[in-house]
Amino acid sequence: MKISKQAFLAAWKNQKLVRGALKAVHVRQDYTNYEDLLQEGICVYAQMLDQKGELSQEEVDRRSFRKIIWHTIDQLRKDQRTTERQADFEQAQSLGMMNNWDNYLILEKEVMQMSELERLLFFHNLIAGEPISALAQEACVTRVQLQRVKRQLLMHLRQVLDAQITNL
Repeated sequence: MKISKQAFLAAWKNQKLVRGALKAVHVRQDYTNYEDLLQEGICVYAQMLDQKGELSQEEVDRRSFRKIIWHTIDQLRKDQRTTERQADFEQAQSLGMMNNWDNYLILEKEVMQMSELERLLFFHNLIAGEPISALAQEACVTRVQLQRVKRQLLMHLRQVLDAQITNL
């Protein structure tokens, strides 16, 4: 949407409203994206000045304040999601740095120590993706029991692999 020059200049002169909205959302001036949020808030305010010209200045300011708050919250949520995705990616990369051959050797050793039921789960459910209900019929055990064994197996394997990572 285009913003008129007059509306932008009016919003620029009334930065106090935008800064107040940012303060209401608890965005500090030393936040790395503070200036970006301030500029976006000024643009939102200018849009409101253009759109709501028929309302009184007080009403436009009140509505603009709320809209800037919601816009800022949305931006902060987007930033947080991006940061979380980056952290997850970096964590996955650091875990991937461990040589996969080490993982295979550890899992090979663990498979040798598994019971028949655990091996059935490991190869058919975890590796091949077969449903637990079909494996339960094949193994002649209840589905609930098989799920319990699977949960215990996954916890054990996680502990073994985590111990390997901490040893590196």
